[in-house]
Amino acid sequence: MTQGEYAGRCTRFLNAQPHMMKLGIRLIQAEKGRAVLVLPVQPQLISPVLDTYLHGGVLTTLVDAASSVSTLCALDRFELCPTLDLRIDHMRTPAQSQPLYVNAECYRVTRSVLFTRASVYQDDPERPVAYAIATFMRPEGGSTESEFRRLIEGGDNATTA
Repeated sequence: MTQGEYAGRCTRFLNAQPHMMKLGIRLIQAEKGRAVLVLPVQPQLISPVLDTYLHGGVLTTLVDAASSVSTLCALDRFELCPTLDLRIDHMRTPAQSQPLYVNAECYRVTRSVLFTRASVYQDDPERPVAYAIATFMRPEGGSTESEFRRLIEGGDNATTA
């Protein structure tokens, strides 16, 4: 697949999930086994009480999305692979005034499990906000529903909005 084909697959996957669109999570880059996503600055995600506090669930959603998208870039054919395990090591508090980026890599693919690692950063990839590792299950028999597969692969009636 080309970078453009990976990007199309990943963008369609993100756009098929309303919570990703609501959070404004976007794909920045996609290539074989790797994806970079961004979460733009959004005042509604910052605690009104602690003005520097971004809820951990937002960061977890971003990391899970990026890790999942990296698996799409590691497989020749789309498979819906649910998260088995996700661990995040928070290194520092993110600045509320800067977007969050995640660079995720699917570094190993087996018959039943995909393994990923990710780094969350803001202005400098060398100063991470968090590191993460995750595993994803590959259901036997390619149990991804055919209509959803067509949507993600860009087949009949697929949209990229």
